[in-house]
Amino acid sequence: MLQARPERISVRLQPALSWTAQASHAIAAFVAAFLTPLALMEAVLGVWRLCADLGWTRDFFIGVGLLSHWQVWIALAIATQAASVNLNRQLKAHTEVEDQK
Repeated sequence: MLQARPERISVRLQPALSWTAQASHAIAAFVAAFLTPLALMEAVLGVWRLCADLGWTRDFFIGVGLLSHWQVWIALAIATQAASVNLNRQLKAHTEVEDQK
């Protein structure tokens, strides 16, 4: 009797777990679609700040603080793009596993 009970619970939870997995995959794909454009915008802001430091453009819109440095913007762009590549690889691997089932 004790062994049958966990089996019934797992059978009842399976639809909820499947739905959660599908929703998580869809949300991850949605986020992955926006990471590369975000990285591009961060890189543009980094180049703009660098050009402002060199006197080639007008003042950067953030004058003081952590985000007023071009190195921070370039580092953010690199990290965001790395996260995008990693997430897209994981999504592709998960999709391939699902296709094989």
